[in-house]
Amino acid sequence: MVAIMNWSAWALAGALALWMGINLVRTNRAFGEDYLLSSEEGEIVDADVGETAARS
Repeated sequence: MVAIMNWSAWALAGALALWMGINLVRTNRAFGEDYLLSSEEGEIVDADVGETAARS
């Protein structure tokens, strides 16, 4: 019984890893790098310049 649970856990972990990898590729193809790295909420500090983003 323990062996079946062990193999089931590994199978589930592999399926989740595969799903996450496929989702990563689909997201990277659907959206550009600028969109994925942008944020419209919260305080954003530009480390190079030391400025904060304007609030809307």
